[in-house]
Amino acid sequence: YVRSSFDSLSSSLRGLFGSPRELQPLTCLCIVDVDRTLTGRQGDTMACPGNRVVSGSYDDAYGGGNLTLSQLGQHVWETFCGSCYVRAITAHPHRRPNIPVAESVVDCNEGCKANEAARLAGELGVAKEEVYMFDDKAENIDPFRGTGMNAHQVSCGTREGTHGLCGADLGEIRNSKGVTTCPLP
Repeated sequence: YVRSSFDSLSSSLRGLFGSPRELQPLTCLCIVDVDRTLTGRQGDTMACPGNRVVSGSYDDAYGGGNLTLSQLGQHVWETFCGSCYVRAITAHPHRRPNIPVAESVVDCNEGCKANEAARLAGELGVAKEEVYMFDDKAENIDPFRGTGMNAHQVSCGTREGTHGLCGADLGEIRNSKGVTTCPLP
C-alpha cells in the first residue's frame, strides 16, 4: 500500500513538474535482492574496498553488524535501472530502514522471487522480457529460466560460500537478456 501510494504521488509530481520524456510510462523493471546484493558483509571494507558502512544503522542479516552498502547499494539509480521501475525482493523477514530501494516483497526466497517478479511486472504493465532480476544466490536466479524474464547472479567476483561477499558491483548490472549464474570456481 505504501509503495503504491508513493508511486501515485511520484507520478502526480512528474505530471506537474516533469519533462515530456518523464511523463511516458517506464518500460522496464529492475528487481534487486537486498542482502549481499545491495549490501555487502557488514563492516567489511577491507575485502570490499568499494563498499560503504552506514554508521549507526544496524543490519541483522547473516549474523548482523553495521549496514554496509555495496557499489550497487550506493549507485543503483546511476545504472540503467535508473530509467526503470526499481523494486526489491528479499528473503529477509521484515523491512529495514536505510536500504536504498524500498523492499516491495519480504520473506521471499528461491521460486518465490520469480513468481513475485512476474506479479510486479503485471501490476506495473511491464513486458516480461523487460524485467531484470539481480541476486547473489544461484538458487534465486535459476527459477527465472523459461519465464521470459531476465535474471543475473551478482557478487560473482567475491563469494562467501553460496552467497555473495561484497554484493553487486556496477559492472554486473546490465540490461542483457537471458538468465546467467556465476561460473563455478
